[in-house]
Amino acid sequence: MEIVDYVIGLDVKTVVVASLAFLLAMVYLRRRKGNLPPGPMQVPFLGSIFALNKDVRLFKVCEELAKTYGEMTTVSLGLALENLVVLNSADVVHEAFVEKKEILAGRDTSIWSFGFFTEGFKDIAFGDFGPSWKLQRKLALKAIRTYAMGTKLEQLLKSSYSDVAALLEKEKEPFYFGEYIHLMLYNIICRMAFGKSYKIDDPEFLQWRKLLTLMVEDYFQSFLPPDLLPLLEHAPIKRVASFKKSVKELHGIVYKKLKEHKATFDPDAAPRDLMDQLLLAQKESEEEEGEDTKNLLTDTHVVQTVLDVFFAGTETSSETLKWTLMYTAAYPDVQEKMHNEILDVLGGSDDLLKSKSKLTYCDAVLHEVMRLRPAVPMSLFHKVLQDTKLGKYDLPKGTIVTPNIWGIHHDPANWDSPEEFRPERFLDEHGNIHVDSKIWLPFSSGKRKCLGEALAKSDIMMIMALFFRDFKVSFPPNVTGDFEPADKIIDCHCKRQKLIIEKRKG
Repeated sequence: MEIVDYVIGLDVKTVVVASLAFLLAMVYLRRRKGNLPPGPMQVPFLGSIFALNKDVRLFKVCEELAKTYGEMTTVSLGLALENLVVLNSADVVHEAFVEKKEILAGRDTSIWSFGFFTEGFKDIAFGDFGPSWKLQRKLALKAIRTYAMGTKLEQLLKSSYSDVAALLEKEKEPFYFGEYIHLMLYNIICRMAFGKSYKIDDPEFLQWRKLLTLMVEDYFQSFLPPDLLPLLEHAPIKRVASFKKSVKELHGIVYKKLKEHKATFDPDAAPRDLMDQLLLAQKESEEEEGEDTKNLLTDTHVVQTVLDVFFAGTETSSETLKWTLMYTAAYPDVQEKMHNEILDVLGGSDDLLKSKSKLTYCDAVLHEVMRLRPAVPMSLFHKVLQDTKLGKYDLPKGTIVTPNIWGIHHDPANWDSPEEFRPERFLDEHGNIHVDSKIWLPFSSGKRKCLGEALAKSDIMMIMALFFRDFKVSFPPNVTGDFEPADKIIDCHCKRQKLIIEKRKG
C-alpha cells in the first residue's frame, strides 16, 4: 500500500519529468549500434516517425533523405523494423547486389503477413536464400522461359488482346482503362498458368480480381497488427481475420487448379501450361537428384511459384502499361512515331516474336516509362547473411537493406534532365537500344532480380505493338493528366483516370 500511496501522491511535474527521462533512456538504448549509415532521429516504438510522416510514399521520403544523408540512409519503421538501410547510390547498389550478391541475397522473414501469405516463405519473391529457394527459382525460370521465349506466349497474348480490343472499340466516351488492362493480363497469365481464359464478367475472374486487388491495394500497403506484435495473430481483430480469409480463398483457387492438373497430368506429353511445366520439373528433379529434393519442391512451392508469376505478370505489368498510356497520351508525337515504326516493322505480318526486337523506338519508350515510374520503386527488402562492409559502413549479419530505385532513376548524377520524358536517351547514334544496367533498375539486380523480367518485357512489348498499331490514345478535352504517383507506401501506382481510346482507320 505504501508504494501505491506514493505513486498516487506524485505531482504532474514529477510524472512528466520521469516519463521524459524514460523516453530519453529508450532513445539511448535504441541508438544505432556500430558503424551503420546516418539517418533521421528515431523515437522509441515509433522509429523515424518525424521524417517518414511527411509523405506516405516511402520512396519519395527516402529520395529527400538522400539529399541530407548521402548514398546510404538508415531509417526505422518502429516496431515493424528497427533499422532499414536504404541504398541511394547506383554504385552502392551495384556493390551490394552484384559484387556481394550472395552476402545480401537473404530476405526479411520477420513480417508475419508475408509469411502467412507465402505459407512460411515458400515462394520465390519472399523466400529466404538457401537450397530450396535456388532449386525453386531454377525450375521456375526454366518453365517461364518456355513461354517468354517461345510461340506459346505470342499465341496467348494475341487471343487475349483480340478479346479486349473488341471491347475497347465499343467505348465512345472517356473511360477508365485499367480494368481492360487487368482483364488482358489476367487472361494471358491464366492461360499460361492453367490453360483457362475468362470473360470480363466471369465470377471466377471477378473473384481473382477482388482478392489480388485486396492484397496489392490494401493489405500489403500497411503493416497488420501481427507484423508489429506476432502474438496478435490469434487476437479477435477484424482486419487480421479478413486478411486470413482472403488469403485462404486465393490459395484455395490455386490448390484446386493443382488438384485438377494432377488428375490429368501426363509426364510423357507436351506440357499444356505453366502448372504442367512445374509438375514436370518437380518429377524430373526427384528422378535426377533423388528423394532428398521432395521437401525442396513440394506442392506448396508449386502453388506459391504460380502466385509469384501472377503478381509479377499482372500487377507490376498493369501499372507499367497504365503509365505507358498516360505518357503517350501526353506526348502525341511520341505516339505517332511508335505507330509508324510498328507499321514499318510489322507491315501486314503479325509475327510479334520475331519483330519486337526491331521495334527499337517502342522499346526506348518502354525503358523511359519504367525509368520514370518503376512499378516497385524500392524493391523487396534484402537481408545481410554475414557481417560485411558496404561503402564506408559496417552491416552486421541480419541487417535489412533495400535499394532506392526511384531515387537512382531520378538522380541528375545518372540522367540528364531526369524529370523529362525523353525516350531517345535509350538510343545510341545508330538508333539501337543502349541501357546502362547499373542505373536502370526497374527489376532490381543481382541474385534477387525479378523472376518475371523476361516475361514482363516480352508481353508488354507485344501488347504495345498491337495496341499502338490499332489504337490512338488521348486525354479528354482540357485535361492534362495527373502524373504524380498515388499515395501507396511501396508501389508506384497510376491514379485512376479517364482516357479517350480510338480505333485507327485503315
